[in-house]
Amino acid sequence: MNTKNINLSRLNKGLLSVVLVSILLYLGKPFLVPLAIAAFFAMLLYPMVHRLQRKYNMKDSVASLIAILVLLAAFVFLSTVVYHQVRSLEADLPRLEQKVKEKTKRLQWLLYETTDLTQNEQEEIIEEKKPDIAKAVFKSVRDFLVQGLSVLLFVFIVLTYTFFFLIYQQRIQNFFVRLRLFESQKESKVMLARISRIIHDYLKGTFTVITVLAVTYALGFWAIGLEHVLLFAIITALLRIVPYFGSFLGIAFPIAFAFLTEDSFWAPVLVLIFFMVTQLIEANLLTPYITGSRVKLNPLATIMVILLGNLLWGIPGMILFVPLFASLKVIFDRVPRLHPYGYILGKEAYAEEETAPLYNPTDASDKSDD
Repeated sequence: MNTKNINLSRLNKGLLSVVLVSILLYLGKPFLVPLAIAAFFAMLLYPMVHRLQRKYNMKDSVASLIAILVLLAAFVFLSTVVYHQVRSLEADLPRLEQKVKEKTKRLQWLLYETTDLTQNEQEEIIEEKKPDIAKAVFKSVRDFLVQGLSVLLFVFIVLTYTFFFLIYQQRIQNFFVRLRLFESQKESKVMLARISRIIHDYLKGTFTVITVLAVTYALGFWAIGLEHVLLFAIITALLRIVPYFGSFLGIAFPIAFAFLTEDSFWAPVLVLIFFMVTQLIEANLLTPYITGSRVKLNPLATIMVILLGNLLWGIPGMILFVPLFASLKVIFDRVPRLHPYGYILGKEAYAEEETAPLYNPTDASDKSDD
């Protein structure tokens, strides 16, 4: 009887902790999301900062500023390419609109054959809906402009956080060490080094995979004969940053574009086949080779983590929660009472996790086993 009471008490405490943490994450979204993004960027850029300090004897602030400028230059370059591609698509709109009209006429004929709605009746329905469509377009443009200003402010906040994280990274590390969350300070340093290495390798590998996919998509779309291949290749590759869901959402744009603008029905089919082949190669060869097994979350846990991130933080949560839970798994695997949580999140045998050697933080050239 006492055992049942003890187990029930632990279960209640665990559930209460999960509920409280979820509420804090949800309510603290405006503060925590830019903080988490900045922390991940800082882990990504720290090797560059450390290299500048060691090779050119730079101060922390100067090396951090250069790293931030490099990151900002990459974003500006990507934004410029996307902007010019959108302008090119905008200049091509009259011709594309004519093709869409031809497709619409075919669709109207098909509706007439299947529903007995004449072309005049269909056009009357369209005319009735035009004011609603115009209002929706106007609202979308207005929201886009407002969100554009919000995005600029958000980027400024993230870059500011990243700059100070890079400057005070040693102090932040010492803070977590002094909390004594583990048995010794040495163990705390090892865990922090391992978490930092996992997130750094995950982000670096993810951006490398996105770059390779963008080039591959551009060449494939060009071979198929799709127009504005660079724009659709960038969009499809960038959305891959959301595991599983992002790639399938991204490919919907070139397939829809091919269906609306190409005369042949085979164009969207070829785009879909090319995407499926690329996904097969990326999942079995490209991602394992580039990112390795840094994020040891099984597919079920990954999907649940993505959905949980979307529930609490929206789209940023779908991106951030995967490396976040990968870091938590490292902690779960080293705390005996948390072993079951690390086991359910992982994809390797439990015995293998327990016998995995620790990462040596003093050797920056060695890769972590996690």
